[in-house]
Amino acid sequence: MWQLKEDIYSLFQSEKYAPINGMRSISCLIIVSLHIGNLLNTFIPPYPHIEWMTYLNSYTYRFSISSLLALETFFMLSGFLLTLKFIQHRDSFSWKEYPLYIVRRACRFWPGIFLITIIMLILGESQGGWIRFWLFYQNYVSIEQCSWGFVALWSVSLDMQMHIILPVVLHIVTSSKVNYQRTYSALYILVILSVVYLILVVDPKIMNSEYIHHINTLALLMPQRFFDWVVGEYNVTLGFEKAVEPSPLKSFMELMYMPIIGRYSSFIIGSILAFNLINAKNNTMIRYGTIKKYAYLTFIFLYMIILTIPVEPNATNDVVLTIMVAILRQIFAITQAFILFSAICPPTHPYYSPWIRSFLSHPIWTPIAKLSYLVYVIHCRIALELIMTHSHIFDPTRYSIDILTIICFTLVLIVCLIISVIWFIFVEKPFQRLINNQLSSYEKLHAI
Repeated sequence: MWQLKEDIYSLFQSEKYAPINGMRSISCLIIVSLHIGNLLNTFIPPYPHIEWMTYLNSYTYRFSISSLLALETFFMLSGFLLTLKFIQHRDSFSWKEYPLYIVRRACRFWPGIFLITIIMLILGESQGGWIRFWLFYQNYVSIEQCSWGFVALWSVSLDMQMHIILPVVLHIVTSSKVNYQRTYSALYILVILSVVYLILVVDPKIMNSEYIHHINTLALLMPQRFFDWVVGEYNVTLGFEKAVEPSPLKSFMELMYMPIIGRYSSFIIGSILAFNLINAKNNTMIRYGTIKKYAYLTFIFLYMIILTIPVEPNATNDVVLTIMVAILRQIFAITQAFILFSAICPPTHPYYSPWIRSFLSHPIWTPIAKLSYLVYVIHCRIALELIMTHSHIFDPTRYSIDILTIICFTLVLIVCLIISVIWFIFVEKPFQRLINNQLSSYEKLHAI
């Protein structure tokens, strides 16, 4: 059952598409740093205190918007890998085996959920029911029932839901192997529909509100019981007196941020990338291909710079803001898809970039990528424990929040990696082997 040497070695083995490791690792690290920044600024008194004004000028704040979009990279990669596997095994797709596929995917997530459950039981936290993330509907639970330690699991639920739905969609829309024109059209329509939906539900008054810029993010998103527990458990003084209830971001979170209808576009963009990769060998002759490649990369670079520019409340027209919010995720997912395509497409393709491939394929990313799921699900609770237990050290009213974020990020990452390596070797990999053996035996038995 345990294969310690092989499992340790597997942490450093790269797969066929090695650049995916770089993208997955970088996105995971960005999200960890974002959540650490959110925790640290709970000690900062809100606007118009001088400490908050200092925070608004920090790199931690400036990069928070772009950091929020890092999840789109995960979703795009998930859609890409799922679709690529579907294309490769399309002839063997069977409704009879579809339930087993769902079970396999759930078993991929359950070890990580079990790990954070154990950590929460050990460290404790004010919390609601647990069944919602074990059964993958955490993203449809009201924000009033949120628990910080489990905050990352809403996206795990979303990913699982897309792994249930997307194969069915692909089975319906995929045309012949020779011509995927109908498939492309259907996928593009789905992306456009996601933009239309977001335009209909975006409330520009909320997005333009001073709440977004002048109040701590956790005060807007977490229930009061959470802060009561933090203050009592760790004997700390937060920068604000109480949570903002009802939260002005409630409709944004429940209509745009967490439900599948508001987030599926990045998965679909990943699917489009998979079909583009399959067709890439037949499209090595693109007019002005090299010029287009550098033009696209320049656009991506400028887009990333723009995302770090702070926007003042009520500084943008409501119509313009609505359109910007509605297309922000899709554009970001497309930029990430192009970067990945330039790294994994055939070397003869004009969009191929050897230096992007080299950077994203560096061996340093491989173990982080293999452990990224476990790090992702546990980092919020580990960071909370570290920061609140040592609040006299991690005090952004006394020290630079940028420096504190770097220090805390390093410590949290080390702790999370150690825990994840142990769990990966002794629980996750053995569990996967057990499940694969059991399901394989089941398939053989019913094939007779």
